[in-house]
Amino acid sequence: MPGTVKPYYLLQSAYWLQQFLLLVLRIEKPRSDFAELVAHHIVTLWLIGWSYLTNLTPIGNAIFLTMDWSDVFLALSKCFNYLQMEKTKTVAFAWFTGVWTYTRHYLNIVILYSVWTEWDLIPSQSKVWDPMNGLWMPKWVKYQIFIPILLLQFINLFWYFLIWRILLRAIFSSNLDDERSDDEDEDAEPRAKKSKKE
Repeated sequence: MPGTVKPYYLLQSAYWLQQFLLLVLRIEKPRSDFAELVAHHIVTLWLIGWSYLTNLTPIGNAIFLTMDWSDVFLALSKCFNYLQMEKTKTVAFAWFTGVWTYTRHYLNIVILYSVWTEWDLIPSQSKVWDPMNGLWMPKWVKYQIFIPILLLQFINLFWYFLIWRILLRAIFSSNLDDERSDDEDEDAEPRAKKSKKE
């Protein structure tokens, strides 16, 4: 793995592990899609662990990148939401939906197809489990890479349905609230009202 890519890979791995621990230890308040989020992190850690172990880090990096790009537009849409810029947040959310569609579905399906069809291009003498000689590619490793990507696709489809429901509601009723999130200001409002009375 090139020296510039390894720190990115390891930092991303650390981030996903940290996020998984935050979820499992319930440090943050669980949302309605808590189970899917935990499953997403378990599957991602499974994938990046095996891709690192078997020197298939280009696959792990490709998955990282496909997940990261859509998150940028989601964060941007959330920023516009906090600034109460209604039309701008809807446009940003529409861009997010397009980027999500391309990166998390189209590109991941391309990666899935590649793992399934191009695995046989690995030379047969390398398709053995011999860690002492740097050979990690028996046939069953293909499934350690393919299955987590497929599972990520299923989890992303669950969220894709929610994304489209939110986007369509925003376009037709001007309401772009996140259905799965709890009201973050829920506890703050009563305190604010009490302080105004005092």
